[in-house]
Amino acid sequence: MKPMRSLLKSFQYAYEGMRYCLITQRNMRIHFFFVSLVTLGGIVFKIQLVEWIALFVTFSLVITSEMFNTAIEKTVDLVTEEWSEKAKIAKDVAAGAVLINAVVAVLVGFLVFFHRIVEVLEGWIF
Repeated sequence: MKPMRSLLKSFQYAYEGMRYCLITQRNMRIHFFFVSLVTLGGIVFKIQLVEWIALFVTFSLVITSEMFNTAIEKTVDLVTEEWSEKAKIAKDVAAGAVLINAVVAVLVGFLVFFHRIVEVLEGWIF
C-alpha cells in the first residue's frame, strides 16, 4: 500500500505547485483566462480534433513554461537576495521561454480561428 500512498502524495504535491502558481502568479491567471476563452471559442466554432490537439499542446507549453519560470525565479531568490547579473540572466531566459510559447500559442489560435471569425464578420457586415 505504501507505493500507492507515495503516488497519491506526488499528485498532491503537483496539485499544490499548480495551485501556488495560479494563486500567486498574475501571468498564470492571464494564461488560464485565455485558455478558458479559447476553449469556449473552440466549442462555439466546433473546431476539428486536430485543431483541439494543436490548441491543447500550445496550452500545455504556455502553462508549463510559466510554471518552470516560477520555479526558476523562486530558486534564484532562494540562492541570493542580492542583485546578480547571473540571477537576472536566469530569470530573463526563463521569462523569454514563456514569451516564445505564448507567441506560438497566439499564432496557433490565429490559424485555428481567423477564417471562422472572418466568416462571422462577413455575415454581419454583408
